[in-house]
Amino acid sequence: MISIEEWRAYRHQSVSGFQGDLSLVLLQEITVPTILDGIPGIWAPCTSGPGLLLTAEKSEGITVDGHLVDGTVALATDTTVVRFSDKLSAMATSQPGSDHLLAVWDAEAKPLQSYDSISAYPYDPEWVIEGEFIQGEQGRTVSFAHLSDQEGSLRQHQSPGDIQVTIGGTFYQLTPFASGESLIIVFGDQTNGRETYGLGRMVLVAVQADGSVILDFNRTFLPSCAFSHHFNCPFPPRNNRLPFELKAGEKLVVNY
Repeated sequence: MISIEEWRAYRHQSVSGFQGDLSLVLLQEITVPTILDGIPGIWAPCTSGPGLLLTAEKSEGITVDGHLVDGTVALATDTTVVRFSDKLSAMATSQPGSDHLLAVWDAEAKPLQSYDSISAYPYDPEWVIEGEFIQGEQGRTVSFAHLSDQEGSLRQHQSPGDIQVTIGGTFYQLTPFASGESLIIVFGDQTNGRETYGLGRMVLVAVQADGSVILDFNRTFLPSCAFSHHFNCPFPPRNNRLPFELKAGEKLVVNY
């Protein structure tokens, strides 16, 4: 595992680099063939699964993975890079309940121009917590509310099991969601809105071969919506809202 200093440097680079969270300027669900203001091409949902179809003429100068588009091309989610110019790029993406999203990044986005750093608590080994992974039923999903969705609307995230930990002598059962090959816990605590981002924060679950887990809260990170309001982040479910101050990991976005 990389050191905490290397991890924080990686985080800084990932949010401010090419297609980093700070430069996201659009996250648009595409349900029918659509023309977007300021974005060339005609965009449509794939009919065979997640992803998008892009239709453009050669004169529009759009490239997909370096190749000029002249006709219709299929864009796989989170892999195919679309470029409109040196500054503007895009990708097909998805999230639970939305298989056909268009994400657009601008290298000159205002949040990126004003960004300085991510504030964080000092490293504290007491916040490296051991716990246990409890396997759930095959194909289990868990309901999460999301920031930009209509009130009362829920999205179903894959969640293969629960994380049981004891913190400060109190037992907690936390619910993670699956993101690719990773398990992530989105949680709230009593620092939110005062010392840390108000919505909550996230931490990766390191599952060991014997089913034990390690939660290194020093590597707690801010959700993407802390960097751009265009992201639609999940709220912590009730059992992930901790009744104490968790003073570890990332705190807030710092701007100039």
